[in-house]
This record gives sequence, C-alpha cells and structure tokens, in this order.
Amino acid sequence: MGWLDECRDKCRQVKFLSEHMEWDEKSNHLGSLKATSQLLDESRTSIPGLYFKGVYSSKPVTGDVYSFALMALQGREHHRVFMLEVYPPHVVSHRGKTEWLMGPHLHLGDERLEQVTRAVHGNINSVSITRWIERFRRHAQVRDNGGIRLTHPLSDTLFG
Repeated sequence: MGWLDECRDKCRQVKFLSEHMEWDEKSNHLGSLKATSQLLDESRTSIPGLYFKGVYSSKPVTGDVYSFALMALQGREHHRVFMLEVYPPHVVSHRGKTEWLMGPHLHLGDERLEQVTRAVHGNINSVSITRWIERFRRHAQVRDNGGIRLTHPLSDTLFG
C-alpha cells in the first residue's frame, strides 16, 4: 500500500478531537496562530501519531490565510495526510513543480512521500470560515467530542 492509499484510509476513519482548541501564537511567525489536538477513534481511544493542526495568519498582501490539516507523526517526521488551505482567490497559494494554484486548495499526502494537490472551486468572499471548517471535517472525518469543538481563531470572541 502506498502513502496516498494510507492517507485515504486515515481520512475515511472517523476521528474525534481529544482536547479543547487553543489558538496560540506561533513562536517562529509573528502574527500567526496555531492550534493542535490529538485525535481519538470511535471508542475514544487515542490514535497513535495522528493529530489535527490548524494555522491562521493575516498578512497585508494576502489577507487572512487558514490551513486545516490532518497530520501523522512517523518516528521524528511529521507528514501531512490531508490539508485544506484557504487563501483569497487572487493570491498564488501553491507553487508546485509543474503547476501554480490560486486561492483555496487541497493536499492529499505529503510532497516528501507522495501527494495530490487540487484547486478548490469556490468564492472565498462569499463563504465563511465556518463553512471551510465544515468542508475540512467532511473530507477528514474529524468530529466534535461533546463540548470539544473544531474552531477557528476568532471563535467565541467579539469577532467570531
């Protein structure tokens, strides 16, 4: 079984968040926020090495950028299983070897192993970040766990 097949299997498996989402500043990127949560299987047992990672940054040129990812820790390596990156439609968001993408896009897999990258068609200006989170949740099968919810950085604030 190849890496992409493993990624597809990991995405099909229903997963639950194990801890409340805390969006904290990234130490290496001023103005960026990051949140992580270990994931649980349907019996609420920890899934070794599999976790959620979210990143938010606001930059003058690109505006608000979000990424929601299902990640796998294998030894000391962190590999992307699935990621939804949300960029404004006019911004180059991915520079591949043979293609450049603008706006939101999906990654299945990791470029160091094997990956597929696809543009997501939609107008980000008319879709709220909550709907992008729901799209990620559908693809990655990540579910809330009681009061533990997959949130965005401005959730439960004056702006969220």
